[in-house]
Amino acid sequence: MKALKYLLWGVGALVLVAIVAIAIVAATFDPEKYKPEIVQLVKEKTGRTLAIDGKIGLTFFPKIGAAVDQVSLSEPRSDKVFARVGEARVAVALLPLLSQQVIVDRVTLAGLAVDLVRYKDGRTNFDDLAGGAPAKADAPGKAPPPAEKGGAAPVIDIGGIALKNASIGWRDEQAGTELRVSKLDLETGRIASGVPGKLSLSGHVEGAEPKLNLDLALDTGYRLDFQTQAVALSGLDLKASGDAPGLAGFEATAKGDLALDPKGQRVDLSGFALSAKSKDGLEARVSVPKLALSPESATSQAIDGTVKLARGEQAIDAKLALAAVEARGKQVEFSSLAADVNLKQGALAVQGRIATPVALNLAQSQVRLPKIAGDLALAGPDVPGGSVKLALAGSAAADWARQTAQTDLTAKLEDSTIQAKAAVTNFAAPAISFDVAADKLNVDRYLPPKQAGAAGGGAGGAAKGGAGAEQPIDLSALKTLNANGSVRIGALTASNVKAQNVRVDVRAAGGRLDVNPMSASLYDGALAGAASVNANTNTFAARQQLKGVSIGPLLRDAAQQDLLEGRGNVNLDVTSAGNTVSAIKRALNGAANVDLRDGAIKGVDIGGVLRKAQSLIGRGAAVEEQSQGGARTDFTSLSASFVIKDGVARNDDLDGKSPLLRLGGAGIIDIGAGTVDYTVKATLAATAKGQGGRDVSQVSGITAPVKVTGPFDNLKYRVDVGALATDVAKDTLKRELERRLGGGQQQDGQQGGGVGDALRGLFRR
Repeated sequence: MKALKYLLWGVGALVLVAIVAIAIVAATFDPEKYKPEIVQLVKEKTGRTLAIDGKIGLTFFPKIGAAVDQVSLSEPRSDKVFARVGEARVAVALLPLLSQQVIVDRVTLAGLAVDLVRYKDGRTNFDDLAGGAPAKADAPGKAPPPAEKGGAAPVIDIGGIALKNASIGWRDEQAGTELRVSKLDLETGRIASGVPGKLSLSGHVEGAEPKLNLDLALDTGYRLDFQTQAVALSGLDLKASGDAPGLAGFEATAKGDLALDPKGQRVDLSGFALSAKSKDGLEARVSVPKLALSPESATSQAIDGTVKLARGEQAIDAKLALAAVEARGKQVEFSSLAADVNLKQGALAVQGRIATPVALNLAQSQVRLPKIAGDLALAGPDVPGGSVKLALAGSAAADWARQTAQTDLTAKLEDSTIQAKAAVTNFAAPAISFDVAADKLNVDRYLPPKQAGAAGGGAGGAAKGGAGAEQPIDLSALKTLNANGSVRIGALTASNVKAQNVRVDVRAAGGRLDVNPMSASLYDGALAGAASVNANTNTFAARQQLKGVSIGPLLRDAAQQDLLEGRGNVNLDVTSAGNTVSAIKRALNGAANVDLRDGAIKGVDIGGVLRKAQSLIGRGAAVEEQSQGGARTDFTSLSASFVIKDGVARNDDLDGKSPLLRLGGAGIIDIGAGTVDYTVKATLAATAKGQGGRDVSQVSGITAPVKVTGPFDNLKYRVDVGALATDVAKDTLKRELERRLGGGQQQDGQQGGGVGDALRGLFRR
């Protein structure tokens, strides 16, 4: 008993000595004296300015602790504030320090505000705090310092962390993103390796880019392993509500158990469920009852999910089902991944199903979809025949380690079979290659019908403002597109133009799209050429050669204009710029030429117009007619060349021939306005009877101007009879003078008279 008594007295004495020592230190030690030294040390080590506007307080028993108020830290080599804290408190248990254990009882930070920035050159404003300058290497041959005895790392144990009303900002100048978390409160339990704890977090997230306005709340149990960096969350309950891009009144939850082991490459999910909905009609859900992935094995139960969206005339109802996993080492397979989709967009309804097995190679970061099979059905009043069916089959694969993906698909679309192969490299900036082949394809069948007045050549109506104002052509997708490949189609119908053996090679890079070569067989002839689009400058170029083409059917199908018949060659070399179709027409520049044989100018019978003009000679009237169906002017050859500037095609070398007529002419075709102002100079052959068989000997050999004006779809033809009469009178006078002054024999064999007789005889007629 005496021994115990002495022991208690000894312990008491030690405690008393410790209390007295602490009291003396507390009474004599003034931490305020060390503020300048602390500020100077931070300045020397980091180049930052530390400001301590409040007092430093200390505690010694039963915990060593410190408290400080109103602290701020500047940016490196700047007076701009990087972070500030209204109040910071920390306490360390005293006795565990004797056994090299650092047990922090609690850390409290109130009013923390920090702004983190990544600059355009990749640097951040916290690089020096995150890593600091690398330590200097030891001199060559110098041995490293010996390890201290008992050099095991101190055990870190924190009783808890409290973060109150914090604000953390993040600005990434490289990505153009800017986010801020405010009203951030965090409360944790004990933080120690292998020790379970509880965590609660709440805060508000705002973003300018992307646009965010969300409230967050998280409650979960946790267990940390500092050695393996593993994290296990139990009873996870995460909630988010607010506004996100494309989602108004957004609410989302995540619940379940989650375990991550980065070193062991393990992921475990149990009873995990995700759900989301928004005020604008979104509902989504994913359920993962059990999923465990590791390098050695993988197990799961079936995973399913649904997505529903009802927004105006748009409705989506999709179901996703993923079968239970089968694993062999790092080879993981799902026997089926299936998606059922019902979609409505206005009157259009799409229904279908697509399914495939899934094979994962975790060791090589690869995924394969070896047998894709799908069926889609489209129905609606604008769908040809009321409905269209598409069957899809093929395969796809991706390699995340090599950043590559490829697919090989075959689609059956009504009576068309389309085979498509594509490959992608570098997912961050994709480079795409492709090869597409189709036996036949009618593109017009699957496009919405044109609005009334959309086709044809009105006088620039599309360019007018109001409700019918043109939508700009958006070329922005070309600026990031990097693709090259080939498209081949056996029989193609597009914009009502019919072609066979179509081949186009496409190259897109740097905002420019080049189609070269472009070839096809069409309308009894052949097309060869190239085209390009530059999205950086909104410019366009085309170079086309049509050889041996039947021009009539081509014009009727392509432009809904029945102006010409004949077969021959057409060459076109043009450039333009603009962001609407009308602007492109008005900015058209270049050249074109036409060389046709054995055809006709439709809508006008020039010979008939001249005959009518002959009957009106002497009355001073003019002949003016509209374009008429059935009327035509035949020719054996017709050629013309055009210089195109600012959307206006100018011609001055028209040359047309037929047994009845000789045609010349000059004028303009305003492509932007869709109008013609052209003068055809028509000359009747001297021996012609006309297409109607009537005699036109009075005007034979006379060149008559025929004025052609008006919009493409309503041309007018006008002959100035007064001018024609003047030419006829001049021609008659000339012939009579030649007859009388020619010195030839009279019909009675008498020698012709003199000039006076000839003139008297002429004016006596």
